Amino acid sequence: MDMQKEIILVTGNARKAEEVRAIAGVEIVTRDLEIPEIQAVDVEVVAREKALTAFRLTGQPVLVDDTGLNIVALGNLPGALVTWFLQALGPAGIVNLLREEKNRQASVSTCIAYADQKGVHIFTGTIHGQIAESLRGENGFGYDAFFVPEGSAKTYAEMTSAEKNAISMRRIALLKFKDFMEKREK
Repeated sequence: MDMQKEIILVTGNARKAEEVRAIAGVEIVTRDLEIPEIQAVDVEVVAREKALTAFRLTGQPVLVDDTGLNIVALGNLPGALVTWFLQALGPAGIVNLLREEKNRQASVSTCIAYADQKGVHIFTGTIHGQIAESLRGENGFGYDAFFVPEGSAKTYAEMTSAEKNAISMRRIALLKFKDFMEKREK
């Protein structure tokens, strides 16, 4: 892919940067910008605002992401507010909210937002699954110890990084972004 400019990936996470490079096949530089995050449940709304703000700050093409957890029994909460739910309740507290619940269906979504002088483009990946009855596994962070993707008996935290990345919602979103960029370059 012949990019005219590098894309700024707004993150302080080196692993995320490597994942973006490997999957999307674009040249990126990382910047850890302090961007105020709007409070919304929808990851697409949050990512769009973050991308617009980052583009205004840098004046260069930017890539941002936002991830959310939707639990059906909780009316699809916490959504994009998952970080705050995890800070307030911890992973065990979220599992405990469902202790008497039979419907444990959930989904995790990552929205990649790309902004440049032509506007903002949104790419979302979603994985459906369920909430485990207890925390399981040592890998990952956040909801990884209680989210079981559809078709798996393991939580994300019980998987190796390679296993998780092969079926991750970020991978789905990044592949959509890669396809967009390849078509745009033609």
